[in-house]
Amino acid sequence: MDRKSNLRLSCPHCGAFARIRKSQQLTPIYREAVVECQNPDCGWRGKLALELTQTLTFSLHPNPDIRLPMAPKLKERMLKQLSS
Repeated sequence: MDRKSNLRLSCPHCGAFARIRKSQQLTPIYREAVVECQNPDCGWRGKLALELTQTLTFSLHPNPDIRLPMAPKLKERMLKQLSS
C-alpha cells in the first residue's frame, strides 16, 4: 500500500512549502523526518517528529505490543455500551 501523503507543511519562517527530504521509522508509533523549505531565498531545514498518540478506532488485527490510549470519545462510547 504505497500512497502519497496529503500532509502539507509550511516553513515556519517564510511560510513557503516545506518538503520532507527523508524520514525514518524509529518505533512502530514514532517517525522522524528532515524537512526543508522550498523557497531558495529562505533555505531553512529542520527535523519533524510524528507520533501516534491515541486510538480512534480499534484495529481488526491488533499488535499486542502496541498500547496506545483510547481517545476520550472512544472510551466514552465503550463505557456507554458496557452500561446498557
